Amino acid sequence: MRHRLRHRRETPVELNVIPLIDVVFFLLVFYVITTSFVQEAAVPVDRPGSSQAQAVTGAWVAVAITKGGTIQVGERIVDLPALGDAVAAALRDSAAVRVVVVPDREVPTGLLLRVMDACRQAGATSVDVAAVREGG
Repeated sequence: MRHRLRHRRETPVELNVIPLIDVVFFLLVFYVITTSFVQEAAVPVDRPGSSQAQAVTGAWVAVAITKGGTIQVGERIVDLPALGDAVAAALRDSAAVRVVVVPDREVPTGLLLRVMDACRQAGATSVDVAAVREGG
């Protein structure tokens, strides 16, 4: 008895990548939405260094001071007399109670202290100074 080998007709495999692209897109959107971004001052600031610097967690409002004396709350540039109102509004809008002052290393201590006092008077329960962590 002879057996005949049958040759199957093989159909080409079709790989549909459209669903794969959709899944990757949805994952990308998910990661972008759930990622928390670090708040930084929009003005260039050369922060002072400290071996005791610690990471800030939770909600906070950034107040930047440049070496030229420009004060920035969020994206708004304000002068010292208007700082309290700007900080109070930023605290209210962000539901934060903490302010982080980001001074340039060449900012005079007197200006830094006046800014910190204005932030405290505006309703901040905690006013911290940002620094770069140095060895130690």
